[in-house]
Amino acid sequence: MYFILVLLILTLVGPLFRGYDLPEKQGNLALHFDKLPARVPGFENFKILNGHKTVRGMTKKYYESLPEGIVVDILDEEKATGLLTVKVNYYRYHRHIKAYGTNLNSDGTVGTYTFTLSKNQYERALERNAVINLLQVNGNDYRVQIDIYRYAFDQDVDDVYFWFGTTTTGHDLFTMLWKGSRISLLMALTVSIINVIIGVTIGSIVGYYGATLDIIFERIVEILSNVPFLVIITLLLLRYGSGLPIIVFAFVSTGWIGAYSATRVQTYRYKNREYVLAARSYGAKDRRIITKHILPNAIGTLITSFSLTIPSFIFAESTYSYLGIINYPGIQSVGRLLADGQQEMQQHFHLLLYPAIYLSILMLSFNLFSNGLRDAFNPSLRGVDE
Repeated sequence: MYFILVLLILTLVGPLFRGYDLPEKQGNLALHFDKLPARVPGFENFKILNGHKTVRGMTKKYYESLPEGIVVDILDEEKATGLLTVKVNYYRYHRHIKAYGTNLNSDGTVGTYTFTLSKNQYERALERNAVINLLQVNGNDYRVQIDIYRYAFDQDVDDVYFWFGTTTTGHDLFTMLWKGSRISLLMALTVSIINVIIGVTIGSIVGYYGATLDIIFERIVEILSNVPFLVIITLLLLRYGSGLPIIVFAFVSTGWIGAYSATRVQTYRYKNREYVLAARSYGAKDRRIITKHILPNAIGTLITSFSLTIPSFIFAESTYSYLGIINYPGIQSVGRLLADGQQEMQQHFHLLLYPAIYLSILMLSFNLFSNGLRDAFNPSLRGVDE
Protein backbone atom coordinates (compact mmCIF):
# COMPACT_ATOMS: atom_id res chain seq x y z
CA MET A 1 0.00 0.00 0.00
CA TYR A 2 2.83 2.40 0.89
CA PHE A 3 4.58 1.69 -2.40
CA ILE A 4 1.35 2.33 -4.30
CA LEU A 5 0.82 5.61 -2.44
CA VAL A 6 4.37 6.76 -3.19
CA LEU A 7 3.98 5.90 -6.88
CA LEU A 8 0.64 7.70 -7.04
CA ILE A 9 2.11 10.82 -5.41
CA LEU A 10 5.07 10.80 -7.79
CA THR A 11 2.70 10.34 -10.72
CA LEU A 12 0.82 13.47 -9.67
CA VAL A 13 3.70 15.74 -8.69
CA GLY A 14 6.78 14.05 -10.21
CA PRO A 15 6.71 16.05 -13.48
CA LEU A 16 6.72 19.27 -11.41
CA PHE A 17 10.02 18.45 -9.69
CA ARG A 18 12.13 19.22 -12.72
CA GLY A 19 11.99 22.65 -14.32
CA TYR A 20 13.41 21.27 -17.56
CA ASP A 21 11.50 22.63 -20.58
CA LEU A 22 14.26 22.71 -23.20
CA PRO A 23 12.60 20.09 -25.51
CA GLU A 24 9.39 22.14 -25.59
CA LYS A 25 11.06 25.51 -26.14
CA GLN A 26 14.12 24.53 -28.18
CA GLY A 27 13.68 21.00 -29.46
CA ASN A 28 16.70 21.12 -31.79
CA LEU A 29 18.98 22.17 -28.95
CA ALA A 30 17.54 19.47 -26.65
CA LEU A 31 18.56 16.80 -29.17
CA HIS A 32 22.18 17.54 -28.25
CA PHE A 33 21.47 16.28 -24.72
CA ASP A 34 20.23 12.82 -25.69
CA LYS A 35 21.07 9.61 -23.79
CA LEU A 36 22.84 11.22 -20.85
CA PRO A 37 23.23 8.79 -17.90
CA ALA A 38 21.57 9.23 -14.52
CA ARG A 39 23.12 11.76 -12.19
CA VAL A 40 21.77 12.67 -8.75
CA PRO A 41 23.18 15.34 -6.41
CA GLY A 42 25.13 13.92 -3.48
CA PHE A 43 25.67 10.45 -4.96
CA GLU A 44 29.07 11.15 -6.55
CA ASN A 45 30.90 10.06 -3.40
CA PHE A 46 29.06 6.71 -3.38
CA LYS A 47 30.11 5.90 -6.97
CA ILE A 48 26.48 5.42 -8.07
CA LEU A 49 24.20 7.68 -10.10
CA ASN A 50 27.22 9.90 -10.71
CA GLY A 51 26.93 10.39 -14.47
CA HIS A 52 29.80 8.02 -15.32
CA LYS A 53 29.67 5.88 -18.45
CA THR A 54 31.95 3.40 -20.23
CA VAL A 55 33.26 4.51 -23.63
CA ARG A 56 34.78 1.89 -25.95
CA GLY A 57 37.04 2.26 -28.96
CA MET A 58 38.87 5.44 -27.91
CA THR A 59 42.22 6.05 -29.58
CA LYS A 60 45.28 6.88 -27.52
CA LYS A 61 45.72 10.19 -29.34
CA TYR A 62 42.20 11.25 -28.51
CA TYR A 63 42.59 10.05 -24.93
CA GLU A 64 45.74 12.16 -24.57
CA SER A 65 43.93 15.20 -26.00
CA LEU A 66 41.20 15.09 -23.35
CA PRO A 67 41.41 17.62 -20.51
CA GLU A 68 41.96 16.43 -16.97
CA GLY A 69 38.82 15.41 -15.08
CA ILE A 70 37.04 13.68 -17.98
CA VAL A 71 38.54 10.17 -17.85
CA VAL A 72 37.90 8.45 -14.54
CA ASP A 73 39.63 5.13 -15.24
CA ILE A 74 41.12 3.06 -18.08
CA LEU A 75 39.32 -0.28 -18.04
CA ASP A 76 40.91 -2.13 -20.95
CA GLU A 77 43.24 -1.80 -23.95
CA GLU A 78 43.07 -3.89 -27.10
CA LYS A 79 46.60 -5.03 -27.90
CA ALA A 80 45.94 -5.48 -31.61
CA THR A 81 44.44 -2.05 -32.28
CA GLY A 82 45.52 -0.05 -29.26
CA LEU A 83 41.96 1.14 -28.70
CA LEU A 84 40.98 1.92 -25.13
CA THR A 85 37.91 1.20 -23.06
CA VAL A 86 37.60 3.95 -20.48
CA LYS A 87 35.17 5.13 -17.84
CA VAL A 88 34.44 8.83 -18.18
CA ASN A 89 32.52 11.56 -16.42
CA TYR A 90 30.04 11.57 -19.28
CA TYR A 91 28.64 15.03 -18.65
CA ARG A 92 32.10 16.60 -18.92
CA TYR A 93 32.97 14.28 -21.83
CA HIS A 94 29.76 15.24 -23.61
CA ARG A 95 30.47 18.97 -23.14
CA HIS A 96 33.96 18.45 -24.55
CA ILE A 97 32.57 16.60 -27.59
CA LYS A 98 30.07 19.36 -28.34
CA ALA A 99 32.73 22.06 -28.02
CA TYR A 100 35.71 20.42 -29.71
CA GLY A 101 34.52 17.38 -31.64
CA THR A 102 35.53 13.73 -31.60
CA ASN A 103 37.29 13.14 -34.92
CA LEU A 104 41.06 13.26 -35.18
CA ASN A 105 42.55 14.89 -38.25
CA SER A 106 45.53 13.39 -40.08
CA ASP A 107 47.90 15.60 -38.12
CA GLY A 108 46.49 14.38 -34.80
CA THR A 109 44.46 17.49 -34.04
CA VAL A 110 40.79 17.23 -33.10
CA GLY A 111 38.12 18.17 -35.62
CA THR A 112 36.04 21.18 -34.60
CA TYR A 113 32.35 20.86 -33.73
CA THR A 114 30.66 24.21 -34.39
CA PHE A 115 27.24 25.81 -33.94
CA THR A 116 25.66 28.41 -36.17
CA LEU A 117 23.78 30.97 -34.09
CA SER A 118 21.63 33.94 -34.97
CA LYS A 119 22.54 37.36 -33.62
CA ASN A 120 20.11 37.04 -30.69
CA GLN A 121 21.35 33.54 -29.88
CA TYR A 122 24.96 34.71 -30.04
CA GLU A 123 24.21 37.58 -27.67
CA ARG A 124 22.55 35.17 -25.26
CA ALA A 125 25.61 32.91 -25.44
CA LEU A 126 27.82 35.88 -24.60
CA GLU A 127 25.60 36.80 -21.64
CA ARG A 128 25.92 33.26 -20.29
CA ASN A 129 29.69 33.17 -20.85
CA ALA A 130 29.20 30.18 -23.18
CA VAL A 131 31.27 31.31 -26.19
CA ILE A 132 34.60 29.50 -26.41
CA ASN A 133 35.69 30.74 -29.84
CA LEU A 134 34.10 32.86 -32.58
CA LEU A 135 35.15 31.29 -35.87
CA GLN A 136 33.23 33.16 -38.55
CA VAL A 137 30.62 35.88 -39.00
CA ASN A 138 28.41 35.70 -42.08
CA GLY A 139 25.84 38.49 -41.99
CA ASN A 140 23.63 37.74 -38.97
CA ASP A 141 24.94 34.20 -38.62
CA TYR A 142 27.74 33.44 -36.16
CA ARG A 143 29.72 30.20 -36.39
CA VAL A 144 31.07 29.51 -32.91
CA GLN A 145 32.39 26.93 -30.49
CA ILE A 146 30.29 27.03 -27.33
CA ASP A 147 30.00 25.48 -23.91
CA ILE A 148 26.65 23.88 -24.61
CA TYR A 149 25.74 23.49 -20.93
CA ARG A 150 26.24 27.16 -20.16
CA TYR A 151 24.40 28.09 -23.34
CA ALA A 152 21.37 25.83 -22.67
CA PHE A 153 21.11 25.95 -18.87
CA ASP A 154 23.19 28.97 -17.82
CA GLN A 155 25.00 26.55 -15.49
CA ASP A 156 28.35 24.84 -15.35
CA VAL A 157 28.36 21.20 -16.44
CA ASP A 158 28.98 20.01 -12.86
CA ASP A 159 25.76 21.72 -11.72
CA VAL A 160 23.48 19.98 -14.25
CA TYR A 161 21.69 16.82 -13.07
CA PHE A 162 19.26 14.44 -14.73
CA TRP A 163 18.06 12.03 -12.05
CA PHE A 164 17.16 9.19 -14.45
CA GLY A 165 19.19 10.45 -17.42
CA THR A 166 17.75 11.65 -20.72
CA THR A 167 15.89 9.94 -23.56
CA THR A 168 16.85 9.63 -27.22
CA THR A 169 15.08 12.95 -27.90
CA GLY A 170 16.76 14.84 -25.06
CA HIS A 171 13.77 14.71 -22.68
CA ASP A 172 14.29 14.20 -18.96
CA LEU A 173 13.52 10.50 -18.34
CA PHE A 174 12.36 11.17 -14.77
CA THR A 175 9.69 13.58 -16.02
CA MET A 176 8.71 11.40 -18.98
CA LEU A 177 8.30 8.33 -16.76
CA TRP A 178 5.79 10.03 -14.45
CA LYS A 179 3.94 11.61 -17.34
CA GLY A 180 3.64 8.17 -18.94
CA SER A 181 2.53 6.77 -15.60
CA ARG A 182 -0.30 9.30 -15.50
CA ILE A 183 -1.88 8.01 -18.69
CA SER A 184 -1.37 4.36 -17.66
CA LEU A 185 -2.99 4.79 -14.23
CA LEU A 186 -5.76 7.03 -15.53
CA MET A 187 -6.67 4.52 -18.22
CA ALA A 188 -6.40 1.65 -15.72
CA LEU A 189 -8.82 3.28 -13.29
CA THR A 190 -11.24 4.29 -16.05
CA VAL A 191 -11.30 0.85 -17.66
CA SER A 192 -11.48 -0.98 -14.31
CA ILE A 193 -14.40 1.11 -13.03
CA ILE A 194 -16.37 0.67 -16.26
CA ASN A 195 -15.64 -3.08 -16.32
CA VAL A 196 -16.75 -3.50 -12.70
CA ILE A 197 -19.96 -1.51 -13.19
CA ILE A 198 -20.93 -3.50 -16.29
CA GLY A 199 -19.78 -6.85 -14.89
CA VAL A 200 -21.44 -6.45 -11.48
CA THR A 201 -24.72 -5.24 -13.00
CA ILE A 202 -25.02 -8.03 -15.56
CA GLY A 203 -23.57 -10.71 -13.27
CA SER A 204 -25.98 -9.96 -10.41
CA ILE A 205 -29.01 -9.97 -12.70
CA VAL A 206 -28.00 -13.15 -14.53
CA GLY A 207 -27.01 -14.92 -11.31
CA TYR A 208 -30.23 -13.95 -9.54
CA TYR A 209 -32.72 -14.91 -12.27
CA GLY A 210 -30.68 -17.76 -13.83
CA ALA A 211 -32.57 -20.18 -16.08
CA THR A 212 -32.80 -19.14 -19.75
CA LEU A 213 -31.17 -15.75 -19.14
CA ASP A 214 -28.14 -17.47 -17.63
CA ILE A 215 -27.82 -19.86 -20.58
CA ILE A 216 -28.00 -17.01 -23.11
CA PHE A 217 -25.37 -14.85 -21.39
CA GLU A 218 -23.05 -17.78 -20.81
CA ARG A 219 -23.06 -18.47 -24.55
CA ILE A 220 -22.36 -14.79 -25.25
CA VAL A 221 -19.50 -14.80 -22.76
CA GLU A 222 -18.04 -17.95 -24.29
CA ILE A 223 -18.04 -16.36 -27.73
CA LEU A 224 -16.43 -13.11 -26.53
CA SER A 225 -13.86 -14.97 -24.44
CA ASN A 226 -12.70 -16.98 -27.45
CA VAL A 227 -12.11 -13.93 -29.64
CA PRO A 228 -8.41 -12.97 -29.31
CA PHE A 229 -8.10 -9.55 -27.73
CA LEU A 230 -5.21 -8.74 -30.06
CA VAL A 231 -7.59 -9.04 -33.01
CA ILE A 232 -10.17 -6.79 -31.35
CA ILE A 233 -7.80 -3.96 -30.45
CA THR A 234 -5.92 -4.13 -33.75
CA LEU A 235 -9.11 -3.89 -35.85
CA LEU A 236 -10.50 -1.04 -33.74
CA LEU A 237 -7.28 0.95 -33.89
CA LEU A 238 -6.90 0.40 -37.62
CA ARG A 239 -10.48 1.49 -38.28
CA TYR A 240 -10.97 4.32 -35.79
CA GLY A 241 -7.44 5.43 -34.83
CA SER A 242 -5.67 5.42 -31.47
CA GLY A 243 -7.86 7.87 -29.57
CA LEU A 244 -8.35 7.30 -25.86
CA PRO A 245 -12.10 6.43 -26.16
CA ILE A 246 -11.28 3.73 -28.72
CA ILE A 247 -8.63 2.18 -26.46
CA VAL A 248 -11.04 2.27 -23.51
CA PHE A 249 -13.78 0.62 -25.60
CA ALA A 250 -11.36 -2.09 -26.76
CA PHE A 251 -10.42 -3.05 -23.20
CA VAL A 252 -14.02 -2.83 -21.98
CA SER A 253 -15.37 -4.99 -24.82
CA THR A 254 -14.14 -8.14 -23.08
CA GLY A 255 -12.74 -6.80 -19.81
CA TRP A 256 -16.11 -6.89 -17.99
CA ILE A 257 -16.23 -10.69 -18.23
CA GLY A 258 -14.05 -11.21 -15.15
CA ALA A 259 -16.24 -9.05 -12.91
CA TYR A 260 -19.34 -10.62 -14.45
CA SER A 261 -18.20 -14.17 -13.70
CA ALA A 262 -17.19 -13.34 -10.10
CA THR A 263 -20.51 -11.56 -9.41
CA ARG A 264 -22.56 -14.31 -11.02
CA VAL A 265 -20.91 -16.99 -8.87
CA GLN A 266 -21.36 -14.96 -5.68
CA THR A 267 -25.01 -14.24 -6.50
CA TYR A 268 -25.68 -17.96 -7.00
CA ARG A 269 -23.94 -18.58 -3.70
CA TYR A 270 -26.10 -16.22 -1.64
CA LYS A 271 -29.45 -15.98 -3.40
CA ASN A 272 -30.94 -19.02 -1.63
CA ARG A 273 -29.68 -18.20 1.87
CA GLU A 274 -32.23 -17.98 4.67
CA TYR A 275 -32.05 -14.21 5.07
CA VAL A 276 -32.71 -13.78 1.33
CA LEU A 277 -35.73 -16.09 1.53
CA ALA A 278 -36.93 -14.16 4.58
CA ALA A 279 -36.63 -10.85 2.75
CA ARG A 280 -38.49 -12.27 -0.24
CA SER A 281 -41.30 -13.61 2.03
CA TYR A 282 -41.67 -10.10 3.51
CA GLY A 283 -42.28 -8.77 0.00
CA ALA A 284 -38.89 -7.23 -0.77
CA LYS A 285 -38.40 -6.52 -4.45
CA ASP A 286 -35.71 -8.26 -6.45
CA ARG A 287 -33.69 -5.04 -6.83
CA ARG A 288 -33.58 -4.53 -3.06
CA ILE A 289 -32.63 -8.16 -2.43
CA ILE A 290 -29.72 -7.91 -4.88
CA THR A 291 -28.41 -4.54 -3.68
CA LYS A 292 -29.10 -4.87 0.05
CA HIS A 293 -28.70 -8.56 0.84
CA ILE A 294 -26.60 -10.30 -1.82
CA LEU A 295 -23.98 -7.83 -3.09
CA PRO A 296 -22.90 -6.57 0.38
CA ASN A 297 -21.99 -10.15 1.32
CA ALA A 298 -20.00 -10.57 -1.89
CA ILE A 299 -18.21 -7.22 -1.60
CA GLY A 300 -14.90 -8.75 -0.46
CA THR A 301 -14.54 -10.89 -3.57
CA LEU A 302 -15.64 -8.00 -5.79
CA ILE A 303 -13.14 -5.55 -4.27
CA THR A 304 -10.36 -8.07 -4.73
CA SER A 305 -11.43 -8.62 -8.33
CA PHE A 306 -11.44 -4.85 -8.93
CA SER A 307 -7.99 -4.33 -7.42
CA LEU A 308 -6.55 -7.13 -9.55
CA THR A 309 -7.93 -5.65 -12.77
CA ILE A 310 -5.76 -2.52 -12.35
CA PRO A 311 -2.34 -4.23 -12.58
CA SER A 312 -3.70 -6.54 -15.28
CA PHE A 313 -4.68 -3.56 -17.40
CA ILE A 314 -1.40 -1.72 -16.77
CA PHE A 315 0.59 -4.78 -17.81
CA ALA A 316 -1.56 -5.34 -20.92
CA GLU A 317 -1.47 -1.65 -21.90
CA SER A 318 2.31 -1.52 -21.43
CA THR A 319 2.71 -4.68 -23.50
CA TYR A 320 0.71 -3.34 -26.44
CA SER A 321 2.43 0.05 -26.18
CA TYR A 322 5.79 -1.73 -26.16
CA LEU A 323 4.80 -3.62 -29.30
CA GLY A 324 3.72 -0.37 -30.97
CA ILE A 325 0.06 -1.37 -31.27
CA ILE A 326 -1.10 1.39 -28.90
CA ASN A 327 0.29 4.85 -29.56
CA TYR A 328 -1.29 7.64 -27.57
CA PRO A 329 -1.33 10.87 -29.60
CA GLY A 330 1.28 13.25 -28.20
CA ILE A 331 1.98 11.09 -25.12
CA GLN A 332 4.98 8.86 -24.36
CA SER A 333 3.60 5.96 -22.32
CA VAL A 334 5.67 3.66 -20.11
CA GLY A 335 5.42 0.92 -22.74
CA ARG A 336 6.92 3.19 -25.39
CA LEU A 337 9.73 4.16 -23.00
CA LEU A 338 10.46 0.45 -22.58
CA ALA A 339 10.50 -0.07 -26.35
CA ASP A 340 12.88 2.85 -26.89
CA GLY A 341 15.08 1.63 -24.05
CA GLN A 342 15.23 -1.88 -25.47
CA GLN A 343 16.64 -0.53 -28.74
CA GLU A 344 19.41 1.33 -26.90
CA MET A 345 20.05 -1.10 -24.04
CA GLN A 346 23.53 -2.14 -25.21
CA GLN A 347 25.02 1.34 -24.90
CA HIS A 348 22.45 3.22 -22.80
CA PHE A 349 21.03 0.73 -20.32
CA HIS A 350 19.41 3.41 -18.13
CA LEU A 351 16.75 4.00 -20.79
CA LEU A 352 15.39 0.50 -20.12
CA LEU A 353 16.27 0.15 -16.43
CA TYR A 354 14.08 2.81 -14.81
CA PRO A 355 10.81 2.15 -16.71
CA ALA A 356 11.28 -1.58 -16.01
CA ILE A 357 11.85 -0.97 -12.28
CA TYR A 358 8.77 1.26 -12.10
CA LEU A 359 6.55 -1.29 -13.86
CA SER A 360 7.86 -4.16 -11.73
CA ILE A 361 7.25 -2.33 -8.44
CA LEU A 362 3.78 -1.25 -9.55
CA MET A 363 2.74 -4.76 -10.59
CA LEU A 364 4.11 -6.42 -7.45
CA SER A 365 2.58 -3.79 -5.16
CA PHE A 366 -0.89 -4.08 -6.65
CA ASN A 367 -0.84 -7.88 -6.61
CA LEU A 368 0.34 -8.07 -2.99
CA PHE A 369 -2.16 -5.39 -1.99
CA SER A 370 -4.96 -7.34 -3.69
CA ASN A 371 -3.96 -10.50 -1.81
CA GLY A 372 -4.04 -8.51 1.42
CA LEU A 373 -7.55 -7.26 0.66
CA ARG A 374 -8.66 -10.80 -0.08
CA ASP A 375 -7.29 -12.04 3.24
CA ALA A 376 -8.91 -9.13 5.10
CA PHE A 377 -12.36 -9.67 3.62
CA ASN A 378 -12.24 -13.45 3.60
CA PRO A 379 -9.83 -14.85 6.25
CA SER A 380 -10.68 -18.43 5.24
CA LEU A 381 -8.72 -17.87 2.02
CA ARG A 382 -5.59 -16.57 3.78
CA GLY A 383 -2.45 -18.10 2.34
CA VAL A 384 -4.31 -19.59 -0.66
CA ASP A 385 -2.96 -18.67 -4.10
CA GLU A 386 -5.53 -17.69 -6.69
